[in-house]
Amino acid sequence: MQPITQQQINRFVAGETIAIAGASRNEKSFSAEVAKHLKELNYKLWFVNPNYETDEQENAKVQSIEKLPENVKHLLVLTPATETEAIVKQAIEKGMDNIWIQQKSETTAAIELALAHKVNLIHHQCVFMFTKPTGIHKFHYTIKRVFGSLPK
Repeated sequence: MQPITQQQINRFVAGETIAIAGASRNEKSFSAEVAKHLKELNYKLWFVNPNYETDEQENAKVQSIEKLPENVKHLLVLTPATETEAIVKQAIEKGMDNIWIQQKSETTAAIELALAHKVNLIHHQCVFMFTKPTGIHKFHYTIKRVFGSLPK
């Protein structure tokens, strides 16, 4: 597997609209923190969670990847790892070409599937660190930069 490059990360974060698979309804969850951070950076977000009772297009909440608008091409995967491969498969079938699989959501099968379909794939990286990090994420970014372990 080739290392992730800064160019790949730049391509992902340049998108104006991002779908978040695994968007929790719990406001204290990691996915809620990610969503809050990305909203503050003016990304338009779509939330994908099969537990939503109905699809609410006006609130950008859908139950599945297939119900996303056609123009949504960026997907951030925050699902449990057991669900990631299926989500990546759905995203590929939908024509999404930028996928970020957040740490702890990764599986070898999901990564191999995305790479086989030539998707711009980010994995083994934290989205917070590459979207104007603050707090502990800025600290982690600085440490990685100092020790030369950031993508090149």
